[in-house]
Amino acid sequence: MTYARSRLWLGMSGVGLIVLASVFLLVTELPLELLPLEQSWSDGDLRGLLVLIGCLIVFLLPLDLLGGFLLPNRSRPNTITAGAFAKSWVRGVGIQALLFLTASLSILAMGRSFGLLGAALTVLGGMVVLVAFQLPVAKLAGALKQRIGGSPGDEAVISEALRQVSAWGWEPRPIVVLDHNDTGFTGGVVGLPGVESIVVPAASLTKLTPEQLAVTVARRLEAIRSGSRTRGMLFAFAWVVGGFVLSAMLPGAGVASVGELTMTCLGFTLWTFLGLLTLPTLSRQAAHAIDRKVIDRGASAETFDAAVKTLDLLQDDEPRRSAWIETIFHPVPSVDNRRKRSAGTFPIAWHVARMTLFMSWACTGMLVRAVHCNVGRPELWVMLPTD
Repeated sequence: MTYARSRLWLGMSGVGLIVLASVFLLVTELPLELLPLEQSWSDGDLRGLLVLIGCLIVFLLPLDLLGGFLLPNRSRPNTITAGAFAKSWVRGVGIQALLFLTASLSILAMGRSFGLLGAALTVLGGMVVLVAFQLPVAKLAGALKQRIGGSPGDEAVISEALRQVSAWGWEPRPIVVLDHNDTGFTGGVVGLPGVESIVVPAASLTKLTPEQLAVTVARRLEAIRSGSRTRGMLFAFAWVVGGFVLSAMLPGAGVASVGELTMTCLGFTLWTFLGLLTLPTLSRQAAHAIDRKVIDRGASAETFDAAVKTLDLLQDDEPRRSAWIETIFHPVPSVDNRRKRSAGTFPIAWHVARMTLFMSWACTGMLVRAVHCNVGRPELWVMLPTD
């Protein structure tokens, strides 16, 4: 049982338990019996929401302990101390709980005033805010620190990488280097379309050569240049809002009381589960297409393969996996599959599967930190691993 496979089983178990609990609560309609159904404001609204968020935290605690402390230390001894894990977990859970509470109260306020349309617009607005402020939220929740200035060696690596990126034909974007403790932190692209920044893990400055770092940066620049990142973001907007609206139409669900909103969130959990099964295919398609584009523009295939292998080692160290497991569970293609060099195609929606999970914070998505890649890892709750 490898570390990667242990995490997969943990993620499957956690997601499965939440989905089964959601189905049970939807069928029995227990939230409508136990939670306030009044459509005017009262102290019970806040108490009910706090109880719900607290129940979710307690439910996920054993999974977080396994995914963030026990499994990493079993695979890589002394990876994290109990004190460091507890501090990181409390911080991440606190930030998420605060944002979940804010989102729930905002949805209730707009739902009571303007109905489902108002609630849906609130979710959409929340997602726009999350994308715009993803970097500061990631820093808060994951205790990630931006490296300002850096050492002369760091600056030399970044400068050489950007020179190579420019030589391949991409226009550089602002680079943000974040210090992190979790070796699985990959960085990514943050910001609204037109003002994007590239986030680079500090570890990549020492683990990758300048040309390998250039490959990583070039891929993300291509995701921006081709519009694939924007399409992924817009698809995620549509997926989350559409799922929220459909869930609010289920029997007993709604947006005007705590009990009804809870039923809506339970339905949205099932919608999110459907996304976990289907959206990874779109993410992998974009990853393969962008890989092809970077190599066609001049990146060495050997350098590309070395960069991908190194980054995989820093994450779950699973260079190969069966086709059916990857199809269902992995938005990022394995090292072996990326070496096959699939024919160049149009990158439809980059990183859409995991972008959708992050945007689900806007309507208190219960699966956003229960999946195998980030369960128990607060540094990866906001910026989920990407290719």
